[in-house]
Amino acid sequence: MLINTLTLKKLHLAVLLIALFVMPITSFAQNITIIYDDNSRYQTNFANILSKQLPPNFNVKSVTAKTASLTIASDKKDSIDIIINLNNDATKKLIESNTKATIFHALTTLSRARGFAPCLPDCTEKLPNHHFFVLDQPAARQLNLIQLISPTFKNIGIVVTNQSISQLKQLKKVATHKKLTINEHISTSKNVHYQIDDVSKSSDVILAIADTDIYNAASLSQILLTSYRYKTPIIGFSKGFIRAGAIAGTVSSIEQLAQHLSETVLLTNNISKPLEHNIIYPKYFSVISNRNVAKSLSLHFPNDNELQAQLMSYESTR
Repeated sequence: MLINTLTLKKLHLAVLLIALFVMPITSFAQNITIIYDDNSRYQTNFANILSKQLPPNFNVKSVTAKTASLTIASDKKDSIDIIINLNNDATKKLIESNTKATIFHALTTLSRARGFAPCLPDCTEKLPNHHFFVLDQPAARQLNLIQLISPTFKNIGIVVTNQSISQLKQLKKVATHKKLTINEHISTSKNVHYQIDDVSKSSDVILAIADTDIYNAASLSQILLTSYRYKTPIIGFSKGFIRAGAIAGTVSSIEQLAQHLSETVLLTNNISKPLEHNIIYPKYFSVISNRNVAKSLSLHFPNDNELQAQLMSYESTR
């Protein structure tokens, strides 16, 4: 009888051990805090979509930007595993807080993120637990799109300010591999209209970078008119930009961005090894084009779905 009892206990223990190994690690709840500005419809929608995509066993708490300081302070005593920050106003506080939680900063641009973390793109030593989900599309994807639109585009015009000049290094590296030339122009918000005139005259196509000192509500119409006058197409970085007059661009929707972030949260939860990169570019995207502008510039290229499929094929074989 004693032998049978011991055997049963050993069997029960073995079953428990097997269950622990087989059971997905995500079954262990993570405490996740989402910081957003409740006055921002964009941030609020993103927070709602993201919350629905995270597993139900995760303890997800949403706080407004106004209470972000309290959240950061509570992390000192409470167990917050992951902080998802959607509001740029809270970024500086989170960096200065020295919290040990894994922090994902989303809905930001690379140039804006560098304003908070000058060590980017590599902050593995200074800010190892901070990861920036930028809205910028990766350099290879943008240059691949340009080549798909027209193989004759060899001279790529780019205007940058001190805010975005750091992005030139990666663009030049990819361009060299693709036998393209980056025609760079360093500018400021005050003289950008002169630089756009020069870059339009000397380039086959202009690749717009998300730099608010260059492309903003006050300057966009003049930039588009100037480039159109010289018959130089622009690759835009947002749906509104493309609708206004850029010929095309790769854009990630709020749903696509939330899907990528939720998948990364699950990945982080399932492995003990931390993420290697501080900068994370959008994984999912769509191609959007302005066919009226393309037609007026005598440009003919595959439809948006075909362009997207080709770009995805390039990236899947990397």
